[in-house]
Amino acid sequence: MATPYPPQHPAQPNQPVPQGGYAPNGAQHPAYAGYAQQGPYAQPPAQPHVQGPPQAPAQAYGQPQPAYGPGASVPPGAPGCRVCGAFPAAADVTIRQHTGLLVAMRTDKAQGPLCRTCATAIHRQMTTKTLAGGWFSPMSLFLLCWLTLAANVHAHFKIAKLPHPAPTPATLHPGKPILQRPLAYVGLSLIAGWVLFLVVRGLS
Repeated sequence: MATPYPPQHPAQPNQPVPQGGYAPNGAQHPAYAGYAQQGPYAQPPAQPHVQGPPQAPAQAYGQPQPAYGPGASVPPGAPGCRVCGAFPAAADVTIRQHTGLLVAMRTDKAQGPLCRTCATAIHRQMTTKTLAGGWFSPMSLFLLCWLTLAANVHAHFKIAKLPHPAPTPATLHPGKPILQRPLAYVGLSLIAGWVLFLVVRGLS
């Protein structure tokens, strides 16, 4: 009887038989694929670590996320404070200081963008110096000092409308209010003393 060709059940090659936990002659046995050593100290192959999408930190219920501060979204093109870099900041704030020097005058100004905290500190400092030394020239006494103070009052209401920014290490300290600073009464005291002197001299 003829044998069919090709044979229906071809002979399978001899498979290496593991001996003592290792495949003979360095061959890799299917039962030990992925293992460098068999036995009680064998370690499974390391699986690659797959990192999922980042998860946002949990927010406490009922606590809204601050509009400004570390990690908060800032509107595109929003100006930062020129002193400390905090948000938000007003770009159209101008604070002025006037000094009368008997025969000369000097006017300084600080312009935005400034946050509420830094603008308040600068406003209090420059307005106090204007009240202390802005009277000592004829033009300053009768016109320029008053205009400077009026402009700073307008700037004060504009600063008060700004929300409080997130504090930064470079934020200026506002200090005491203007009316609680003794320097603010120096110029007015000298003027009041001079007027009192003239009145008393005229009556005598």
